[in-house]
Amino acid sequence: MDDNQADGLREAMKEQRRSKRPLRVIGVTSGKGGVGKTNVAANLAIIAAKQGQRVLIIDGDLGLANVEIIYGLRPKHHLGHLLSGDITARDVLAAGPCGVKVLPAGNGLQQLTRLDDGQRLRLVTALEEMEDDFDVVFLDSGAGIGDNVLFFIGAAQEALLVVSPEPTSLTDAYATIKVLCQDAGVRCFDVVVNQAGNEAMARDIFQKLSAVAGRFLDARVRWLGWIPRDENVHRAVMAQKPFVELFPSSPATRALNGVADALLNEPPPPQLSGGLKFLWSRLLRESRAA
Repeated sequence: MDDNQADGLREAMKEQRRSKRPLRVIGVTSGKGGVGKTNVAANLAIIAAKQGQRVLIIDGDLGLANVEIIYGLRPKHHLGHLLSGDITARDVLAAGPCGVKVLPAGNGLQQLTRLDDGQRLRLVTALEEMEDDFDVVFLDSGAGIGDNVLFFIGAAQEALLVVSPEPTSLTDAYATIKVLCQDAGVRCFDVVVNQAGNEAMARDIFQKLSAVAGRFLDARVRWLGWIPRDENVHRAVMAQKPFVELFPSSPATRALNGVADALLNEPPPPQLSGGLKFLWSRLLRESRAA
């Protein structure tokens, strides 16, 4: 191959990447544990895969392995192996249901609960090589406002906040919006009200959150939908299967399909240039400058 042919091949590959639909990076978080955040993220990933999208879900609740439990996986490798340099990013991925790929968090690994800047940079660099392999990435962060949550949700292009009817969930959700807004520059939040008794209750919870966020913060919250209390969700967790697969006609599955339509079939927000590595590297720079 001569130089002109090589240059032509490189340009053709660049054009192919430019024509590809942009990667969407959706961070899923909550103000407190127990609101069903990981269940929402893991089952949304299944729905996206069934729509024909190439999906990666990153278990960002490091040290707990919640995504793997919901999917019934027992992966050989986890994020700790990747960060130690033992294996590549592609090698650490586990095969989940419906073709979803999972970056496992590892279970009971205290050293992963707070990544330092060096570990974050290694993670960013390792994931960059896989950017063209996926259409959508779900980042299932931990609950609350820890450093890892700020890193993962601040790096995402879209933030999805899961709340429940519990009064503490609403209070903690507001605190999460406040910290992510002020410390990580997140301004827009899609809200899903989970485990609600009915739609009126769910919308009332959303309105309260929207009112207080609009009054005191430079943040916008958007109603994405609600998911009813459904015993089938608990049954699916106990069976270690996604509820959208095990109970495809259940109220929770029907509701989550509506949430997925609102989230995935709308145009994505304006993309930042440079891809996944740019997004996360930018956050690293900002965290060091703070």
